[in-house]
Amino acid sequence: MKTFHIFLVLLLGAALGGNAQAHFTGQGHVHTHAQTKQEFLNPNCQTSDTCDLKRFTLTTSVNEIWFSDDPLHPTYGNGVIMEYETDTVAALEKYAIVQFKRGCVFYTSEAAPGVIKRSINNTVLSFGESVPYCFRNWIIDSQDTDPAYNSDPEHGRIYLARWNRPGSYDNKTQRYYGKQKPNRPVVYMTDYPSGAFVRASGVKNTALEFKTCIYRAGDVPAATRRDDINFATPLRCFDWQSVYIYDFKTARFQNDLALAPRWEEPAAPVASRPYRTIWLALALLLALFIYLAIRIVRRRNAA
Repeated sequence: MKTFHIFLVLLLGAALGGNAQAHFTGQGHVHTHAQTKQEFLNPNCQTSDTCDLKRFTLTTSVNEIWFSDDPLHPTYGNGVIMEYETDTVAALEKYAIVQFKRGCVFYTSEAAPGVIKRSINNTVLSFGESVPYCFRNWIIDSQDTDPAYNSDPEHGRIYLARWNRPGSYDNKTQRYYGKQKPNRPVVYMTDYPSGAFVRASGVKNTALEFKTCIYRAGDVPAATRRDDINFATPLRCFDWQSVYIYDFKTARFQNDLALAPRWEEPAAPVASRPYRTIWLALALLLALFIYLAIRIVRRRNAA
């Protein structure tokens, strides 16, 4: 999953740097069908004492990702670039982006005409633990206990924020704030959630909603729980989603969130299967050893 995410980011970075074809070319590439931009210019900054925040922008892309080993079925997914600008470079650290999410990534297969089987097999890292990728209620979208998006536990919240040439998000020219401060007070981060695709064994679907918000950094706690979504009042939030639900009748993905199954959120994290298998094997070996030991003792006593 991590490898796929890294490769996807590289592909999307290349797509943002130039145009891609909307068909299979024999090479991995991304075709962006549409882009929308939401922008907050902080018009009432005096009220919140945040006039050093000049702009908060969310750019959403609708993407079709082609991999070189599959000429028939691309991967579909939406992604965002979250960017903000302040009046000075130092003021960048006065703000933090927090993202919230709700929804599921699930698999479907058609057992018989009109009979659809659904399952949740994917997990996601959330607040330090691997949990099923299905959230019935809104949660904070963070891998660790710091709500700030893409924060680094060792180096701080803004260390992994990126900057680039004006108007560019090309991975080849990007720099990390923590390694080199920008000349312009503008930084950005990206999110490309799990994509949807068709395979012979079944279909991977996504039904995900997001809220991407900007806060004063001092209002965001250093650590909290994933369900603590009302920890402070944001300066501004933008809504977006990545919804691709497969319709077996039309053999096409639909973007209607109402088609998503209404199941309960799994209550406990998914246990790691390799560890479970190892412990089971050890238990069986121990039982076999005890059984053989008892047999040997009985034979000696009988003799």
